[in-house]
Amino acid sequence: MIDGNWFYGMRIPSHRKLANQFNVNRVTIIKSIELLESEGFIYTKKGSGTYINDYLNADYILNKWSEMMDWSFRIRNQYTVQLINKIETDSTYIHISKGELGKDLIPHLELKNAMTNVSNYIGDLSFGYNNGYGYTKLRELIAERLKVDGINITKDNVLITSGALHAIQLLVTGFLSQNTIIFSNTPSYIDSTHVFDYLNMKKVKISYNKLSDFQKIINKQPSNKEKALYVEPSFNNPTGQSISEKIREDMVNYSRVHNMPIIEDDIYIDIWFDEKPARSIKSLDTNNNVIHISSFSKSIAPAIRIGWAIASEKVIEQLADIRMQIDYGSSILSQMVVYELLKNGDYDRHVTKLRNVLKEKRDYMLNILNANFSEIAQWEIPEGGFFIWVNFNENINVKKLFSELIDKEKILINPGFIYGSEKNTIRLSYAFESRENIKYALEKIYQYAMYKM
Repeated sequence: MIDGNWFYGMRIPSHRKLANQFNVNRVTIIKSIELLESEGFIYTKKGSGTYINDYLNADYILNKWSEMMDWSFRIRNQYTVQLINKIETDSTYIHISKGELGKDLIPHLELKNAMTNVSNYIGDLSFGYNNGYGYTKLRELIAERLKVDGINITKDNVLITSGALHAIQLLVTGFLSQNTIIFSNTPSYIDSTHVFDYLNMKKVKISYNKLSDFQKIINKQPSNKEKALYVEPSFNNPTGQSISEKIREDMVNYSRVHNMPIIEDDIYIDIWFDEKPARSIKSLDTNNNVIHISSFSKSIAPAIRIGWAIASEKVIEQLADIRMQIDYGSSILSQMVVYELLKNGDYDRHVTKLRNVLKEKRDYMLNILNANFSEIAQWEIPEGGFFIWVNFNENINVKKLFSELIDKEKILINPGFIYGSEKNTIRLSYAFESRENIKYALEKIYQYAMYKM
């Protein structure tokens, strides 16, 4: 076939003729035919014979590639998540659930100044591959800043990553055992990804409202199994909830006694309103059992693609080695820009203003909800982060609401089921859209929820 001697539609010779032609046993020919047929290169017509398939046809190739992808290490997102990811880049939609800052909240001037500062010494920069750990000056500065929050580390405990999710992927790939049981809070944005769906890993979800019972839930699993706890302690995405300092202390104590690693995902650590959240779990850790993860994606911009992981030197060394096998590190230019923002104080000034603006937008959204939605839904007031978690009454069909708003109004909401919620919920964001679009979108959501469900 490769030489072109066999072509599409050709009827291949009998087994006996092929055995004579290639001077092999008939059994070898039969097994070869079976293999070629299983791969789709040939097909058999009953009572007619065996023929060459159109294996260069585009549809055939796509089908074969689809079959290959079914066996790939990673699986695709559920359809709803794929649809949301696709529409989120379409500026003609109103994105009332989007988990990022709107253009007016991104520190454009500060970023420009930081880039200018970087350009002044860019000639001294080595543009070779990095060492997997990240820009040394940025690592040093992050370590210094975290000491204010009670996390006493050095740069050797810091790994720069391409966002928080990337840090978790590195941990799953290079730190956690294939047979680990992952306990994770739910609802969670993690449930809209497949980050823990590797090999033999078992997932056990713990409702965010029941995290105080985490010990009972973990103890129900076999004691001979390796275990790890994933938790978003502050301003959980999507519910906006936080756990108390008491639960954080209990988690650290349990971790120390049972030698169980905790993955602390604290990406909204800087987005608080009236008062700072409780101390980070990592600040309570004295045994290096807690791996602290955060990111600048929520406070600066997702396109910066800079986050970090804090862990023991041994774990960081392991993750850096894995990193070098995958992509040789994050963009050094982005790291330098973030370093300049932090060093000259522009980041802290920006975040102070950001908190005030987001609190005002949160209150604006809450006022509309209080005025119009109180009879059909319930929600809590978030003390930080981007989101309000709305729980609709049972008679409202959230899946239909999601579909109709996309098709008829070009409004995108994120339904709660993609985050593991079993209730009638949606995630609303006050971070991305303007007040005008927030008002318009909420009016449409109310209209469809009330009259078209």
